[in-house]
Amino acid sequence: MTSGWYRGVVVGVDGSEESMGALDWAARTADRHDARLTVLSAYTPPHMTVMPEAVRHLAEARDEAQLAVDRAVARLGGARPGSRDVARTIAQGAAAHVLAQESRYCDLVVVGRRGLGLWDSALLGSVPSTLAAGAHGPVAVVPAGASAADPRRVVAGVSVDDEPVLELAFAEAQQRGCRLEVVHVVPPTAVLAGNDDFAVSWPKAAASDIGDQVNRWAEKSPEVAFAVTLRTGDPAEELLLGLTPDDLVVVGGGRPPAMLGQLMRSVPDAMLRRAPCAVVVIPEHHR
Repeated sequence: MTSGWYRGVVVGVDGSEESMGALDWAARTADRHDARLTVLSAYTPPHMTVMPEAVRHLAEARDEAQLAVDRAVARLGGARPGSRDVARTIAQGAAAHVLAQESRYCDLVVVGRRGLGLWDSALLGSVPSTLAAGAHGPVAVVPAGASAADPRRVVAGVSVDDEPVLELAFAEAQQRGCRLEVVHVVPPTAVLAGNDDFAVSWPKAAASDIGDQVNRWAEKSPEVAFAVTLRTGDPAEELLLGLTPDDLVVVGGGRPPAMLGQLMRSVPDAMLRRAPCAVVVIPEHHR
């Protein structure tokens, strides 16, 4: 991904404070990438068959979505550099589906995360399967309490072949003026039981391969200060270790090799649900 995002950033809002936090983060990100910002709210048709009531409830749902968008735009005021306009979109449909479709035409989709509520029940409960896996580009989830300012650090959780994750991580570190930590987690020896040779050779091979990948991207972004860390343990727990609201995490989505499926599959989900900072997931078919 380049520093200028010509397709723009889309942020989903529902009127909650958490979605306003996502709005602030999305606006900052759009500004850093000189990108258009679109504020979107989705509403669903009522589950009823009586026509007059259905029409009334549909209109009310749309009005609520419109109000959420209007409040979001008002919150931004004239804060966007260069007097950039903010686009508004009201869409009918399930939030996850609408945002997944929007991801076809933008560089990044952003949503907020909170406790039990609209976005958790209708969207975040199925982000890994419905949005991140179904999206056509990166998806950012911003939890309540995450900083909307430039991060102090970008943390990239990578597997052996994660060039798109490194591309975005280096781009963000460069645009935000912060350091980058590239983390690869080697599963516990127990996961590789029965193949002692592989258990010994894998960490060395992974370190070499990932080092080569990182160095290639470092040559393209020489101003980015970075470090490569190899750890052993549960990938999700190791990536969560030491994160603060001031960080930014970038990980890949999708299914890993079958041998490590049960261990690795929960990494994006764990990040989205538990990380105290913004998390960007790059879906498998985008990589």
